[in-house]
Amino acid sequence: MPDLHKRSASLILAGVFFGTTGTAQALGPKNISPLAVGSARLLLGSLCLYLLHHYATKNSVKIPRTDLWLAAIGVALYQLTFFSAVKSTGVAIGTVTALGSAPALTGLIAYFLTREKPTIRWFIATLITTTGIIVLSTSKGTTDFNVKGFMLALGAGASYSLFAVASRRSLAVGVGITEAMFKIFALGAILSFPLLFVGNPSWLFTFRGSLMIIWLAVVPTALAYIAYAYGLVRVKATTASTLILAEPATATILASVVLSESINLRGWAGIGIVILGLLYLAI
Repeated sequence: MPDLHKRSASLILAGVFFGTTGTAQALGPKNISPLAVGSARLLLGSLCLYLLHHYATKNSVKIPRTDLWLAAIGVALYQLTFFSAVKSTGVAIGTVTALGSAPALTGLIAYFLTREKPTIRWFIATLITTTGIIVLSTSKGTTDFNVKGFMLALGAGASYSLFAVASRRSLAVGVGITEAMFKIFALGAILSFPLLFVGNPSWLFTFRGSLMIIWLAVVPTALAYIAYAYGLVRVKATTASTLILAEPATATILASVVLSESINLRGWAGIGIVILGLLYLAI
């Protein structure tokens, strides 16, 4: 398999891992702050990334300070806005809105930070996925439309885009994959650490709480972001943000099968349009 195909497949795999995040949160303890969940995920996730980095081949190129801070701020804000959005809107709509908005937002941020010009194919794919997001977000009618949750999901999409562009720029100059991810997540964990104590943090020591955080730290954080960074080395940030739309597809299936979230025909149509845009760009 050509290298570029391997890296594209790695991005799609990362999206599948990411897609378990919302369901894991929903299956965890009830009545806990999504801010605390996001902070705990970053803290344990950065520890897992450190262990991977400890046994990885070291690279002499260090991550630029500006990119480190931009990516860390992006990843910290993403945890806070994403988990809050999922709690407000549900796993399926929260995830699809957050990640479905990412391609367009990544294109804008990438242009302003790196002057990376999107391709015509990306424009078409983004138009298709944006249409899918509009169809999905209005699938329950205007009376059930959660404005707060929708705006939080868009904030998550913008935060993810900032992380994607800044980390891509670091990897492009030769920074090692594990070093970049470990340092970005470690700084993000420090920035969000005070939020770990929002509410009573005793839920961390319950069986369901521990199991949820371990899953979030290992699968959709450590493994997912290493796979994501591996793909990002060769794939443009704008293209990667569209390939990652495997996440909302996975999240929707899990939400429907595991959590029994109700999704009507219009909702499934919106999800189908998003997947169509993903396939168009991937092929």
